[in-house]
Amino acid sequence: MKNRIHALLGATLTRCFENGTLLSCQLPNYVIEVPNNPDHGHFATNLPLTLASSQKRPPREIAQTLVENLPDDEEFFESVEIAGPGFINFRISSNKWCNILSEVVDAGADYGRNESGANERVLVEFVSANPTGPLHLGHGRGAALGDTLSRILSFCGYEVVREFYVNDAGLQIHMLGESIWARFKQMDDPAYPFPDSGYHGEYVLELAEKISNETDLGGLSESDAKAHCARRGKEIMLAELREVLDEFRVGFDVWFSESELYDTGLLEETLDAVREKGYLFGSSGNRMAHSPTLPRISHTIYKSMVGDLIEPLICGARIITDMCLV
Repeated sequence: MKNRIHALLGATLTRCFENGTLLSCQLPNYVIEVPNNPDHGHFATNLPLTLASSQKRPPREIAQTLVENLPDDEEFFESVEIAGPGFINFRISSNKWCNILSEVVDAGADYGRNESGANERVLVEFVSANPTGPLHLGHGRGAALGDTLSRILSFCGYEVVREFYVNDAGLQIHMLGESIWARFKQMDDPAYPFPDSGYHGEYVLELAEKISNETDLGGLSESDAKAHCARRGKEIMLAELREVLDEFRVGFDVWFSESELYDTGLLEETLDAVREKGYLFGSSGNRMAHSPTLPRISHTIYKSMVGDLIEPLICGARIITDMCLV
C-alpha cells in the first residue's frame, strides 16, 4: 500500500512540475505513515509540509494542489482529505483491500517474500553465552530476537549465516576450572576454600561429580586437574547450550571458538599489520608501535581496512551492521 501511494505521489509531483502548478525542485524527504487516530484514514503523508520551503507557499495550499493533480484512474482511494497544517489523509477503497487479502491467501506462507537482499551474505551473531553456566531467560530473549532477525533477512533474500561466538578464552574458563576443582575437593574436605570470583551455581557441583566420575582427578597434579576441569567443563556446558537451543528451535551455522582464533595466530598477525600502518592508538590517543593489550581501533579506520587486513577475521569477529529493511 505504501509503495503504491509513494508511486502515485511521485506521479503527482511530476504532473505538477510539468504543468507549472508547483515549482520544480528536488524531491524532499517525506513520510507515509499509519495515523494514530483511525478517523484520519488508513495512511497520511507530510509531503506538503516538506515542500513549503522550496515552494514558498502555505502547506495547505500545496496540499490542495497535490490533491487536485493526484492521478487515481484505478480508483485506489476511497477518499483523500487535507488535514491540520498541511497533511494529506488517504482512505483506501474496500475493493483494493479485498484484492490484497486475496493475494495474502493465495501466497500463503510466502506472502511478503522478496529478493531485496540480492543474496548479500550477512553474518548474524547472537546469544554467544559464555560456556561457564546454563542459559537464562535473558539468553532466551536474545535467541528469539536473533533467530527472528535471521528468518526475516532470509525471507528478504539475504544469505544468512548464524553464528554463536564461543567466549572460551581468558579468565572465565580458567575460573570455571578453579570452581569445579574446588567443588571436587569439598566432597572430601568441606572446608576447602572456594575462589572468591568462582561460579557458585549448583551446576558446578554436578560438573565436579560428572568429571570426577570420568577421570581420576586425584591422580593428576593440581594444575593439570584444574586445566582438565576447565576444558571438560567447557565441553559439557557447550553441549548443554546446544541441546537447550535445539529444544528452543534455534540453530546455528557456525560455532566459532574465541580460543581457536587466538591459536591460529591470525589476531596477532592482523594487529601487527595494523600496527605497521600506524592505525593503532593507546588510551591517550598516541600511536602505538607495540601494545601489551588489545588497542582500540576507530570504526572509520576499521571499515577502511576490512578489505586488505580484517577480511580473514570476519568469520570470527563480531560484525556490527547497520541495515534498513524496506
